[in-house]
Amino acid sequence: MKIFNKEENSDSKEDIQTGAENPESKNSGSSAEKVNEARESSEKASVSQEAEKSIETICQEENQILKDQLFRLAADFDNFRKRAARQMEDNRKVVLEQVLLDFVEVTDNFDRALKSAKTAEDMSSIVSGIEQLSRQFFSIFEKYGLEKIKSEKASEFDPHRHEAVQHIETSEVPDNTILEVYKPGYALNSKVIRPAMVSVARSPDEAEK
Repeated sequence: MKIFNKEENSDSKEDIQTGAENPESKNSGSSAEKVNEARESSEKASVSQEAEKSIETICQEENQILKDQLFRLAADFDNFRKRAARQMEDNRKVVLEQVLLDFVEVTDNFDRALKSAKTAEDMSSIVSGIEQLSRQFFSIFEKYGLEKIKSEKASEFDPHRHEAVQHIETSEVPDNTILEVYKPGYALNSKVIRPAMVSVARSPDEAEK
C-alpha cells in the first residue's frame, strides 16, 4: 500500500496551480511590454516635436536678428548718403564763394578803369587798362583749370576741339584748314566744355565728290 506525503502532495498542487497561472502571467508580461513600448514611442515623439519646435524657434530668432541688422544697415546707408550730399553741397558753396570773390576783384578794377576812361585823354592808357583786365580774367580762369583752346588761322581743324560753322571752298590753303575763328573754345581740366567756332576750308575737288 502506497503512502503519499502531505508535503509532496501540497507541492504538487502548488506546481499545478502555478502552471495554471503561467499563461496569465505571460499575457500580463506581454501587455506590460506593449505599454512600455507605447510609452517610449510617445516620449520619442514628444522629444522630436520639442526638437522641431526648438529648431523653428532658432530660425525665427535668427531671421529677426538678420532683419534688425538689415534695417540698421539701411538706416546707416541713408544717413551716410545724406551726409555725403551735405558735404558735397558745402564744398560746392565754398568753391563758388572763392570764385566769386576772385571775380569781385576784377569788377573793382573795371570800376576804376571806367572812372579813369572818362577823364583820360590818352587812348593808349585805356587800351592798356583793358588789356590788364583781360589778363586778370584769364589768370583766374587758369587758376580753376579753365584754358583757351588753341585755334589759330591756318591751323588744322580738329573735330574734337573745333566746331565747323561754315565750310568755304578754296584751293589757296590745304583742305580741312581753319580759315576764321568766330568764337574761342575752352577746356576745363583738359575736358572741352565749349568747342571753338570756326570756318573750315574745303577743296573744290572734295566738294564735287
